[in-house]
Amino acid sequence: MKYLVKKSVLLLLVVLAFCACDNSNDNNDNDEVILPKPQSSKTVVNYTGEVEFVVDAPQIREDIEQDLKANPPFGGSKKYQFVIKFHSTLSPLYMLYAVNPEDDKSADGYILDIAGKVESKDNYRLFPTASGQGWYKENIVPVDTKDGKPVATYDVFMQLNIPSSLVHSKMYFCEDLTEKYRQKFPNEDIHAVVRRLVLSYVSGGDIINE
Repeated sequence: MKYLVKKSVLLLLVVLAFCACDNSNDNNDNDEVILPKPQSSKTVVNYTGEVEFVVDAPQIREDIEQDLKANPPFGGSKKYQFVIKFHSTLSPLYMLYAVNPEDDKSADGYILDIAGKVESKDNYRLFPTASGQGWYKENIVPVDTKDGKPVATYDVFMQLNIPSSLVHSKMYFCEDLTEKYRQKFPNEDIHAVVRRLVLSYVSGGDIINE
């Protein structure tokens, strides 16, 4: 009798153990893989903006200069915010916002779409500071655009006074407008027309978690 009871108890333990293992497998099958939550942050850097141009056209220089002043580069502001948006699963997004100097609020925003490396043009040597760390062609795309088309394209280079830091940095958005003005004034002797938007560091550069 004791043998039968003992055998029955052992059989019951085996059944319970089997059920426990079966339930454990069911739970494992239903477990979901929890992925880490995507992280995002941004860096905001404040810059002043100044437009520089050089006109080498003796007979019509003043007319071209007036036209350049009446049609400024994108943004047309004295203040800008350079924003770098980081996302753990995406490539960084570079944007530039024109700031209204009267209320310090951002106005027009542009995405800086890097189209690849380029060589500096000879006419850019007319500027005092003609080169820095690499030249890139950048398409300027409005943030609120629906078609993604750029409103302008610039040859851009940066000057970094502190390696790997935007502190005290400068950005140069350059364009050679010589051919444009030769077409506009076909009967005039125009040697070179170049313009650039120079952004000079003011403050910022900290990473802000979103």
